Amino acid sequence: TPIRSGPYLVSGARDKTIRMWDVTNGLCLFILTGHDNWVRGLLFHPGGKYILSCSDDKTLRVWDIKNKRNTKTIDAHTHFCTSLDMHRTKPYVITGSVDTSVKVWECR
Repeated sequence: TPIRSGPYLVSGARDKTIRMWDVTNGLCLFILTGHDNWVRGLLFHPGGKYILSCSDDKTLRVWDIKNKRNTKTIDAHTHFCTSLDMHRTKPYVITGSVDTSVKVWECR
C-alpha cells in the first residue's frame, strides 16, 4: 500500500511493518512496528506530522513521523480494517472493514 507525499513514500506490508522511503535515492529511512497483522491502509495527515494506518489487526493507528512512534491506537472494527481515507476539508478519518462497516472518526 504505497502512499506518496513529496519526495517520501510510505508503504505497509504483510510483514506488519510500515516503511518510510526517500524516492530520490530509493532508501528506506525508517521502519515503524506495532501492528499485529498485515498493514492494509496508509495516509499522510495533511499537516505532514503524522502517518495514519489501518490493519488486519482491526486497529486504526496514528504515528508521529518525527519521533518514529505510535501515538494513538484505536480498536476500530470487529474484523480486518482494510481501507482508510480522510475528508478533504473536515477533520475526519474514514475506515472500512471486512465486518461490512464504514466508520467516520473525528480527529482530536
